[in-house]
Amino acid sequence: MNTAPEFDNREMACAVCGSESRTHLGWRGGAAHHDRRGIPTAIVRCNECTHLYPHPMPFPAGSLSNLYDDPDNYFSEHDVEHKKRVGGELMGAFERKLGHRGRFLDVGCGRGELLWAAREAGWEVEGVDPSSAHLEWGRLNLGIEGRLATVEEANFPEDHFDAITMGGVIEHLYDPHSVLREVWRVLKPGGFFYFDAPNEDSLYMRIGNLYLRVQRRDWVVNLAPTFPPYHVQGFNPVSLRRLLERVGFELEELGVCGEISPLTGKTSLRKRLEYRAGQFINWVGNRRGEGIYMVVWTRKPD
Repeated sequence: MNTAPEFDNREMACAVCGSESRTHLGWRGGAAHHDRRGIPTAIVRCNECTHLYPHPMPFPAGSLSNLYDDPDNYFSEHDVEHKKRVGGELMGAFERKLGHRGRFLDVGCGRGELLWAAREAGWEVEGVDPSSAHLEWGRLNLGIEGRLATVEEANFPEDHFDAITMGGVIEHLYDPHSVLREVWRVLKPGGFFYFDAPNEDSLYMRIGNLYLRVQRRDWVVNLAPTFPPYHVQGFNPVSLRRLLERVGFELEELGVCGEISPLTGKTSLRKRLEYRAGQFINWVGNRRGEGIYMVVWTRKPD
């Protein structure tokens, strides 16, 4: 049974460049999913900047926080102690780049593992998240106090933070340009902004889509998952650079890496074989610089 929250479908131009010229790539969700999860959604590619997005765009009919109301389920594949360790390493990288500690902001801070690590490393920390459930988990389990808000709603002072992160967020944003403009506004000149995003033109995605075409299915593997909370922006290195240039960030580093997500839903021999093949394809993609994920270091010019 489909228990997805109700969505309003809206006609929208490309969120990266504003073009309304697009090409249909295929469907995802509903009948276009092995387990028939989610709702049918058409995926298109912008003919101007190569960005991928749903058309029309599925907006939640209710509150955005309704999509993020179960932290144990949403973060079921996330190990708290591992995220603390990785967070400590990330804050060390910020300190090496800046030459000092300072004010740190995590946009979409979730349960707060990175805020915990930054606080332990001696940073002055702030976090924002639209989910009261995620923030409450962080308060009870980590002693972290984040703000229930988006970064735009928080209205931080201009040129306020030395370092900003946004992990697992940009692919969920309905207006990534506006959000990055706000990140730019509150980041100090010379400050660093680090984030990640799925690479929708990875070798895994391209081979996966070709595999579906061979089966004569008008499906795509892009912009997974097919159920709420959706990925609604499909970046690749080209469209990501285009967005950063539009905002005004200097790109310091764009790395391509990452592993495909674990199997979910009903299992079968065919599904397991497809998954193993996908792992191998992504391994090859990582060696070719065409992996499934992108990690990005950017800087606000002095």
